[in-house]
Amino acid sequence: MKKLLCLIALLLVGFLTSLATNVNAQGYSFTEVEVNGVTMNLVTPSSIANTVNVERGDRVFVKAELRATANVRDVRVRTWIGGYEFGNIQEETEIFDVETNVTYVKGLILGLPEDLDASKDYTLHVEAFDDVGSTRLSFPLRVQEQRHMLNILDVIFNPGISVRNDQPLFVTVRIENLGDKKEEDIKVEVSLPSLGLSQKTFIDELSPSDDPDFDEEDSESSEALFLDLSNVKAGEYPLRVRVEYNRGHSFVEQTYVLTVQEAREVAEPTKFMAVVAERTRTLNAGSSTTYTLSLANLGAESRTFSLEVAGVEAFGSASVSPSLVLMPADSTREAVVTVNANQDATSGSKVFTVRVKEADSVVKELQLEANVQGRAPDTLAGVKSGLIVGFIVLLIVLVILGIILVVNKMKSKEGPEETYY
Repeated sequence: MKKLLCLIALLLVGFLTSLATNVNAQGYSFTEVEVNGVTMNLVTPSSIANTVNVERGDRVFVKAELRATANVRDVRVRTWIGGYEFGNIQEETEIFDVETNVTYVKGLILGLPEDLDASKDYTLHVEAFDDVGSTRLSFPLRVQEQRHMLNILDVIFNPGISVRNDQPLFVTVRIENLGDKKEEDIKVEVSLPSLGLSQKTFIDELSPSDDPDFDEEDSESSEALFLDLSNVKAGEYPLRVRVEYNRGHSFVEQTYVLTVQEAREVAEPTKFMAVVAERTRTLNAGSSTTYTLSLANLGAESRTFSLEVAGVEAFGSASVSPSLVLMPADSTREAVVTVNANQDATSGSKVFTVRVKEADSVVKELQLEANVQGRAPDTLAGVKSGLIVGFIVLLIVLVILGIILVVNKMKSKEGPEETYY
């Protein structure tokens, strides 16, 4: 009997506690809550039966009905989810007053970040509060990945989003896979739609970021895409970055404003020359090649130029020696550009630019090309083979010399022949 009374007392305390969480001493409580059109059970709000499934990147629509039992000023309704590493996921209404026996319906839209950890349960909180008290309900929310979802993580413009029309524009796009499926043959396109200019490239594959069964990369940068602006008039143009995947059925894109300026006149433009004898060089992945630049100062004054390379970041690195050139009047100099291709560089033609600058002004730009052809051969194996062949030849020579020495020694021991009469 005592056990039964204790059980009844515990149930009563639990009921009163649950009731207290949804009844505010100031005079309002929730009478109905919907999450994405699903009506929640307010008696046991945290029950698993109330779980609503959503996908990251989606919006969660919350409709809350609030019933007032007293007049209360300065009330707000708020909904939020905790556990996001990079900020707060929340939304709240404007402030409002409630009056006795009146029901208020408030709608809130909660945006889920695309990089929210997925395949896990979160708690969705719905709260009404004023400057004195509050009432809150909590519901389980299941967040999963979308089946196919790529995200443009970053876009790099070189030399920048504002350029002169005598400068080439290089665009590199960083993409990550936030979906549930592995994506293959991803097309990356950069275009100026109003001018009909576009360039495209492909990324072979990207694995899901949350799947431990895949060893491949879940994010990757595209090759630098080149747009020729030499015939573009000064002005502002929409620049579109578009990524197509899932066999062309899905895409994500971002739009930027590209500012094109007229090329500035350079002092003494005809009294300086920069040429390269061989604009295209072939190299293997993991190896390097060089380009020789010839510079000529045909003016009557000494000038100083700096050299820099742009557009090689997507497949390798580059250096210039010397990077700063002091040129007396009526003189010539040479500079060497060394380009190194990464070990994992893909085969194909890679275009990049060498800029010759005087102070902050670009006086000459040279477009060069690196033709990358697969991985570099095993030079160590070649050296080993050469050493082995050389050793064998040396061994043969030593054997022949040894034979000759032995024969000569035997002859010397025999001495001259005796003659008898």
